Amino acid sequence: MNSYSRGYLQSCLNQGAGFGNASVPSLGANSRGWLSFDGKRRRGRDSDISLCGCNGALDILSEQNRGPRASKPKNQITADNNSSIDDNKNNKSSAKIHDDSYNTPDFPTDYKDAKFFIIKSYSEDNVHKSIKYGVWASTPNGNKRLDAAYREAVENQDNCPVFLFFSVNASAQFCGVAEMVGPVDFDKSVDYWQQDKWSGQFPVKWHIIKDVPNSQLRHIILENNDNKPVTNSRDTQEVKLEQGLEMLSIFKSYETDMSILDDFEFYEDRQKAMQERKARQQASLMSVGVVGESEHRNTVTLSNDFIKQMSKSFAQVVCLDDGNKEGTAIERTSSASDGSKGARVKLEDVITAAASSAQAS
Repeated sequence: MNSYSRGYLQSCLNQGAGFGNASVPSLGANSRGWLSFDGKRRRGRDSDISLCGCNGALDILSEQNRGPRASKPKNQITADNNSSIDDNKNNKSSAKIHDDSYNTPDFPTDYKDAKFFIIKSYSEDNVHKSIKYGVWASTPNGNKRLDAAYREAVENQDNCPVFLFFSVNASAQFCGVAEMVGPVDFDKSVDYWQQDKWSGQFPVKWHIIKDVPNSQLRHIILENNDNKPVTNSRDTQEVKLEQGLEMLSIFKSYETDMSILDDFEFYEDRQKAMQERKARQQASLMSVGVVGESEHRNTVTLSNDFIKQMSKSFAQVVCLDDGNKEGTAIERTSSASDGSKGARVKLEDVITAAASSAQAS
């Protein structure tokens, strides 16, 4: 889990270290961080979702910092949420997305001991995967830092949860709170992240899923990060207990109808399209590999056959030359010139014949 503008404004190179929350300017981008397109190309969840805002399927692999909800008016978001509740009654898959375990009113925000970290993702697609599968993966250094924190928390006699505050770069917001519920498995990797460059993973349990603007958290200063606002943190930046508890309280109390859950169908379609594209690429590479191996094998066989034919032909020429030595000295002198020419002519002929024979076989 390269910042190119492929339809939607992307974030950065990868899912690891962050660069704060300053917005990334992009030619043609509007205030929401989306490139401007005509109405037929940019569609919301309730119509045929466009996965590509430019040419072909390249936009499938572009990194999203916010989904279609960012461009919808607030009243449309509310209407969509109300309609999704009705749909959930007859749609079990959607009911799993809007689970009652998220944003519960009894979620505790007061802890005697706890650890807090900022998680910076370069793609909201990867946040979708984390909620869907209950896992996360950071950079190698980030994984080591989080794993050490989790093991230290487990050794603590008191309850010491490890909370992760998620934010997507260039989104100007946080998108939720998850808890690290297991150590990092450094040997296990999965293939559903937006980019194939993440190794290792660890289990997480999501508690709060909602869009919380940076303006709600910018006043929180981290002394352990050069007195910068928490909104300017890099990936796996640790937050001390006092500031972490304040952030938990803000996340819980902030009222909003917007979250990545509103765009889950959009990201489901993007994941499906990306998997299909990867499958086609792998099939194409396997096909090229088989052809290349066959051509290499044919080349080696041709070379071996050619050498065998040349060896036989050369032996015949040597035997012919030895036969000429049985004549008289004068005859040898006379025939040496002619025999030499004849041998050379015959050798050239047999080289050509050997090559033709080897190719025919």
